[in-house]
This record gives sequence, structure tokens and C-alpha cells, in this order.
Amino acid sequence: MSRAKTQRHQLIIPSSQRYLKKVVAFIEGLARKMAFDEDATADIAISVSEAVNNAILHGNKSDENKKVTILAKQGAKLLTIWIRDEGARFCLEDVCNPLEPKNLTRCNGRGIFILRALMDEVTFNCAPDGGTEVKMIKRLKGTGPKHEK
Repeated sequence: MSRAKTQRHQLIIPSSQRYLKKVVAFIEGLARKMAFDEDATADIAISVSEAVNNAILHGNKSDENKKVTILAKQGAKLLTIWIRDEGARFCLEDVCNPLEPKNLTRCNGRGIFILRALMDEVTFNCAPDGGTEVKMIKRLKGTGPKHEK
């Protein structure tokens, strides 16, 4: 039985929103190469854009001397993406639930909710060298635990 070769890709950007278009183009190219449909490609791009934006603004505080690293691993049936910042460590428990009535009218605070809605798996960890790492997985349609009966 032959296995598809796993491919790894990396993009490192300064902590500036000027680079978001480059990040989106990078990730959309990978998703299309893997044959994700248009909707799944958009979900991946929105999620990565949101996570990178959070890394820039909240993690690295827009300090262009700090970097945001985007790592992507293309498997046979899934795309795994890691977003790492160099800022203060992030505590998931400190994030408000955007669905609570008191938070419904807030302008921000929905990023994690969006990531979890659009991706198949999302986890947050302290990066080995400091900062925060978000790991996101998207499976091709019809594969993986969300699709098994």
C-alpha cells in the first residue's frame, strides 16, 4: 500500500496586518492544491486569517520585530496548520463566551468561536519557545471523525 507523501510549508511574517493578503494567498494555494472545494477553502482562509490577525494584534501587540509563523502540513486527506506568535502566553479560560447575552453586542471576541465553527479541530497551546500556538485541522469532505457514522 503506498502512502501519499506529506508536504510541509512555512511562511514567517512580521507582526503587521499588511501581510494578511500574502498569508491568505499562501493558504488558499495549499487548500486548492489539495482539492478542497471552494467553501472549505474559504473556511480555511477565514480561519487562518483570523488566527494570524489575533497573533499579530493580541499575541505580538503589532510589534513588527516579533514574527508570526504559519506552518502547514498537507497530508493525504487533511491539512494541518499551526499559527505561532512570540507574545505573551494566551489563556483560553480568559476568553468570553460570545454567545452569552452580555457579550452579544461586543465588537470583538468571536475569533475562537469562528475557528471552531469553520475547522474540524482547533487547539491552543503554549509554544515551546514562548508565545501561543494555534493548531487547526481541516479534513477533505467525507473523511475523518466528523463524517463517520
